Amino acid sequence: MKRSLLFLLPLLVLAACQDAPDTAGPGVDGTPPTQDEGHVADLGAVVGEDPGDGPVLFVEQVVENPEAYDGQPVRIAGVVGEVCQQAGCWLTFQNAEGTPFRVAVPRGDDGYVFTFPKGIAGQNAVIAGTFAVEETDVATLRHLAEDAGKSAEEVAAITEPERTFTLAATGARLEGEV
Repeated sequence: MKRSLLFLLPLLVLAACQDAPDTAGPGVDGTPPTQDEGHVADLGAVVGEDPGDGPVLFVEQVVENPEAYDGQPVRIAGVVGEVCQQAGCWLTFQNAEGTPFRVAVPRGDDGYVFTFPKGIAGQNAVIAGTFAVEETDVATLRHLAEDAGKSAEEVAAITEPERTFTLAATGARLEGEV
């Protein structure tokens, strides 16, 4: 099952790139365009609210034109890069460009609304939430690097803020069992 899912996601990305509608900007009604081909079957475990199984955007699409999605609720499919090793309160999506794309779990009155399992790096995920383009300050970048288990030298090397894409997650569907 896992191998078929790993095979399925790249095929969906390829199909979306070849047959996708224009994603250069918002649709006619002002909402972001979606990929009808971007349906991702039940990946398995759900954390937070179930994001459903309808159309999704792929990380690459959002990275290509982030302003079209800024402030919008979206469902994004991608491969998990790093996961917060302290609390599971954030993860990153991998992308070919190496663009920082962080998914954060909001806090409620009693702590985080949900958390991601710490061992899901490299797995496929569909995550729902609100997308934003932000500038992340040095202190926050260093904190995130520490949470990811980076060395003191790697943390100290962070000296400039960076433009970051973030998704305030409401829930996720993750590959495999949690």
